[in-house]
Amino acid sequence: MHLFIENIKDITFLIILLSSFIYRRQLKLTKWKRKLTKGEMVLYFLLSIALPIYGVIYCVQLFAT
Repeated sequence: MHLFIENIKDITFLIILLSSFIYRRQLKLTKWKRKLTKGEMVLYFLLSIALPIYGVIYCVQLFAT
């Protein structure tokens, strides 16, 4: 049961990561068409920083165990 829950957690993290990449790409395309609002700019900035950090931490955690 514990292994099943760990697998669900890993799948959930991957889905969140994938949806964050897709949303960042959407914001980038919107940025080319028009000026982003303050809220969109904050999200774009946070996703640009958080996604690489999250990916590195996830890989380290995955290979460390």
